[in-house]
Amino acid sequence: MASELSHVFRDHKENKMHWEQGAVYDLSWSSDGSMLAAVGAKGSARSWRLERGGHKEGEELKALGSNIERLAWCPASHSTHLLAAAAYERTVHLWDQRTNNVDVKLSTNGTNSDICWSPSGRYFAVVSKDDGKLEIFDVGQPQSPVVVAEIDEIVCSVRWNPQETMVLLATHQGAVEVFEWPSMRHLTAVNGHAASCNCIAFDSCGRTMATGGADAAVQLWNAADFSPTHAIAAHQSPLLFVDFNMDDRFVASASDDLSIRIHEAFSGELAHSLDVDSLTTAVKWHPRNLALAYGSAGSSKASAKPSVTILLKA
Repeated sequence: MASELSHVFRDHKENKMHWEQGAVYDLSWSSDGSMLAAVGAKGSARSWRLERGGHKEGEELKALGSNIERLAWCPASHSTHLLAAAAYERTVHLWDQRTNNVDVKLSTNGTNSDICWSPSGRYFAVVSKDDGKLEIFDVGQPQSPVVVAEIDEIVCSVRWNPQETMVLLATHQGAVEVFEWPSMRHLTAVNGHAASCNCIAFDSCGRTMATGGADAAVQLWNAADFSPTHAIAAHQSPLLFVDFNMDDRFVASASDDLSIRIHEAFSGELAHSLDVDSLTTAVKWHPRNLALAYGSAGSSKASAKPSVTILLKA
């Protein structure tokens, strides 16, 4: 089966974008796939407009300043121009790509280790891994959060399900804490990993949830009742990122074992593997094409420069 799948990525090539911002912290595709934004340890965030033929130079998003660590484009079709950018210094900027201006700058109570939009684009959430704070803001009235919660566990990531009926938190204890939205009533804890649960992803229909943990496994779940369906032994060391592609056929994962793996979600068979020269710091599928963007931290020992790369068909 693996040999049958390998033809899917046979003509894909790695395309490195222009990048001088140091170790990559995060990257995000706009919902229509026309823009890729990334942020790193040095200087401003950067964006690329990827039209037919594309271009690799991109432009700096200087309006956001130089302390951004997390990025997320609004997923709603009516707000593809809106980028949320979270800074460690307890601020979030809402940047409008049409005007190149920050329309909203608001204060948070935590250090913003992850940021996520609700599927409707009405809300966004930030979590602080250091002190277990969850804050959710209404974009229409962003001056103060509509939810402020103190979580008794270290929170690694936050996500809504595609139906926007649940908020889910990946925790350091290995569980996913599930809350009803918008009531924030605790529904259940999904215990899926022997060590830290680092990431959560849903397929586009919200039927399947994937989680990745420090036990190096990708676990897939029936999202209706959170029963496990199967696990993919994808890596040899802690798994950092997991993401479904646009038609949910493939799931990509990255680990600190210097590899990115692409598996067929249903069968668990390996379709493609990338060996990278430094730690992968972000992995995101293009929302409309079979293209995968990933960022790296760079390594002085391996003489590897930090980079933003897109794996796409030549």
